[in-house]
Amino acid sequence: MQHLPFSVDLRLRTQHLSIGEMTGGVADDVLRQEVHPGKWSAIDNIAHLAVFHPIFQRRLQRVADEETPLFEPYVWQEDALFAEYRKLSNRELLVQYRHDREAFVRFVEGLKAGDFRRQGRHQAYGTVSAAQLIEMFVLHESHHLFTIFKLLNFGK
Repeated sequence: MQHLPFSVDLRLRTQHLSIGEMTGGVADDVLRQEVHPGKWSAIDNIAHLAVFHPIFQRRLQRVADEETPLFEPYVWQEDALFAEYRKLSNRELLVQYRHDREAFVRFVEGLKAGDFRRQGRHQAYGTVSAAQLIEMFVLHESHHLFTIFKLLNFGK
């Protein structure tokens, strides 16, 4: 995608693969363990990341269609898709994740050059361009990937 920095494009296309590399050989009961009571398990983190594909796709579509739309904050407790995804086995979730990522990448590839410069408003971060939203997406994903890595390797 020539309208994104090389590293953002590369991470968008490949970063998610590390989820399967980290968790593919781990039993579901281990992935569901709450290492820290009341905090998300590894599978919860994966489910959370998976639901962000359609959320960010809708946000990007709004940026393309509307004049500086305001994005409501994400509330995981009210997200029915998150509740559904966190019940899946890791294998099922990884398949869904790959499918959703492929659809998201196709959507981003279909954006027009001018769409990447169009803007929306995020309640926490202010005015952001579509290109910045995509970078936020991959940075948000990397944060949770590191959390999953720590939970599986260090119990932190």
